[in-house]
Amino acid sequence: MARHSADGSRAGAAAKVSPTDKGDAGSSPRLRGLDSNPQGVFGPQFWQAFRSSVVHLYTLSLPDASEEARFTVATRTYPTPRAILMHCRGTAFTMTRGPALVARGVDQVLIMLQREGTCTSDVGGRHVRIEPGDVVILDYARPFRSAVTDYGNLMIILAREAVPAALLATEPHGLVFPRESGAARLIGAALQEFYARADDLTVSEAEAAIEGVVALTTAFARARLADDEADHVKSKRKAALDCIDANLGNEQLGPDEIAEAAGVSRASLYRLLAAEGGIRTVLLKRRLEQALRLMLADNNDERSLMDIAKCCGFGGTSQFSRAFRARFGAPPRQYLALVRQQDLDWLEARMTADGFEQDAFMWRQQGLSKSAAHGTWHAPVPAAKSSGVPD
Repeated sequence: MARHSADGSRAGAAAKVSPTDKGDAGSSPRLRGLDSNPQGVFGPQFWQAFRSSVVHLYTLSLPDASEEARFTVATRTYPTPRAILMHCRGTAFTMTRGPALVARGVDQVLIMLQREGTCTSDVGGRHVRIEPGDVVILDYARPFRSAVTDYGNLMIILAREAVPAALLATEPHGLVFPRESGAARLIGAALQEFYARADDLTVSEAEAAIEGVVALTTAFARARLADDEADHVKSKRKAALDCIDANLGNEQLGPDEIAEAAGVSRASLYRLLAAEGGIRTVLLKRRLEQALRLMLADNNDERSLMDIAKCCGFGGTSQFSRAFRARFGAPPRQYLALVRQQDLDWLEARMTADGFEQDAFMWRQQGLSKSAAHGTWHAPVPAAKSSGVPD
């Protein structure tokens, strides 16, 4: 997390760079590193001084009173007019930034790589754990509470006006890129290389590097947001389809019941299924698919079309037959006879052409087979009822 040195200097403030310390080209000053606590001071007096220096930012506490004896923190910062590159190491403590402190200002956004130790945080109503290698974004305009072990981290601290609108639009407070992700590896590598080369850079070069890291972070934040939205839509769609499948026999099943089961509004439900033709189209499609499954599983044609139609929510055999023929191009019994003359590959290709989803082919993994004696398709038969006819 962002730290202030014990002498009260503010790491988040843009620093003035000496005009005499020019870069090689003479057009931009050399980037200069500033160290806090280079002597490694620690102990109760240092704790009290540090806590006082950051009182406008956080409320601090220690895991145990005995931790005062070893408390320390040290930073190396590279300030530019727009942002700060900071490396920080210290001992364990807890920091709370509540609504009252947020209201007092210090409007910054942090992009932080955790290098050592762990941090558990309550951020934006979510509990997150940050491990070494993770990258996290924190928005100081939002409250948070963090408990850190002995730690080391590397961060870029940005004034809000330097943060791209595209990043702010993702509401990134508390967003964590896990260390195994490509995002964390690329952002982390960029931060570490930036810090490793900081003493060789001019201020202009450093600002260009900051812009690059921020642009990379923005791109990954937007990709994460898009993935989260896609997962949300996928989850809601699955809930809607699960409701439909569980109630196929209910002729009165309609949008209101499905929307309630999926936890969405009726309008949202229509949007979820719009690409598939709408709610009634999806209902009819899944009823017909279930009817075909039941027909394929009926080894000896013991179930009547009336029974199958009723199980799948049709008003009668006439309605069922008309809908079946419109979908599959043949009446139910004629289509079934055609299927039984073919092999499994043909059936799967035909069902794919007829719009079945992949999960409709589970019968193939479940043992549907062709009787050698009769040339007909059979659903899995329980062992106790096996006919003894080889597959």
